[in-house]
Amino acid sequence: MRIVQVSPYFAPHAGGVESHVRAISGELARRGHDVTVLTSRYDKSLPVREELDGLHIVRARTQAVLFQTPLDTGVGREIAELHADVVHLHYPPPLTSYFAGRRLARRPIPTCLTYHCDLYLPGPAGLLLTRIYEQLLLPQTLDRAQRIIVHTRSYGLTSRALRGRPLTVIPSAVDLERFRPDVDGTAVRERLSLTDARVLAFTGRLVPHKGVDLIVRALPDLPPDVKLLVVGRGPRLPELHSLARRLGVDERIRFCPDVSDADLPQYLRAADLFVFPSQNRQEGFGLVIAEALAAGLPVVNADMPGVREVIEPGVQGVLVEPMIQHDLVEKLRALLDDPTRRREMAKAARQRAEERFGLGTVVDQLTQVYRDLSAAG
Repeated sequence: MRIVQVSPYFAPHAGGVESHVRAISGELARRGHDVTVLTSRYDKSLPVREELDGLHIVRARTQAVLFQTPLDTGVGREIAELHADVVHLHYPPPLTSYFAGRRLARRPIPTCLTYHCDLYLPGPAGLLLTRIYEQLLLPQTLDRAQRIIVHTRSYGLTSRALRGRPLTVIPSAVDLERFRPDVDGTAVRERLSLTDARVLAFTGRLVPHKGVDLIVRALPDLPPDVKLLVVGRGPRLPELHSLARRLGVDERIRFCPDVSDADLPQYLRAADLFVFPSQNRQEGFGLVIAEALAAGLPVVNADMPGVREVIEPGVQGVLVEPMIQHDLVEKLRALLDDPTRRREMAKAARQRAEERFGLGTVVDQLTQVYRDLSAAG
């Protein structure tokens, strides 16, 4: 089957959507499908076309990047020239799928769209543009997809943009061979002087909606042997450093902004708990939660649509009230002081990852969608 994945960004750009697209595309290619990733040429130094891990990468002409959104009008022209049995759009950022969908209206090809999360553009101007886009252009994009995929039912049902539309639930995928409970994190603990500590871990981009500051603020209310491992970089890193110094907990935090993908599983296995206190609807699933589960870590997770569905509360971890610091402290204390419960949750965490989020399982479900669309088209 010839499959075109349309993604606003792709490698070397790093992010949750890009990771998802690269993982499923690689697995589809390994199964013998002909997979092209059509993406923006957000950086003019990137080649227009290249082969990467068995994938055909096509980067469309991009005039600018505004509000972290590629203005890639060339996507329409490129998709008109590609041969495909099925097209899989990924949203957001918003304009890539819009330009592709507009051209697909003139060249009908079976099409599905994964709605990763609601659109968010910062500031008053961003809010206004978001509302205009959702009212005028997004419905056209959604109408052109014969199947709309969401990663969790709770997120899809609570999205204003998806209200009343039929949805297919397929989670994001995690590589169960990379993230495993038997990966040894001892060297990381020793190198970071965490040998005798009880370690909380966060992985991901350091941006406001991730809520990392809430974990930092919780540290003074936790025993002094509790340390925080923050793996990731982003615009909030300097602010988090300053906050840690003001609270007097900078010696209890290890900021690790330059961890490679290959080394990430070792850093997860250096922790006792994974903490993900996201604060708004920019997080539709939380792939890092699934990675932590696959690594055998209990999860302390925000009780928000989408991310709450990745775990079964009380089985693989616990939910905390978003932005409520004392609730986070209480839940962390309870788990840190109960190693037996943590071991039970760790075992259940890996089991849930194997049953629900394995790359093979997710790609099986996507392949069935592609076949259904092709048969109907």
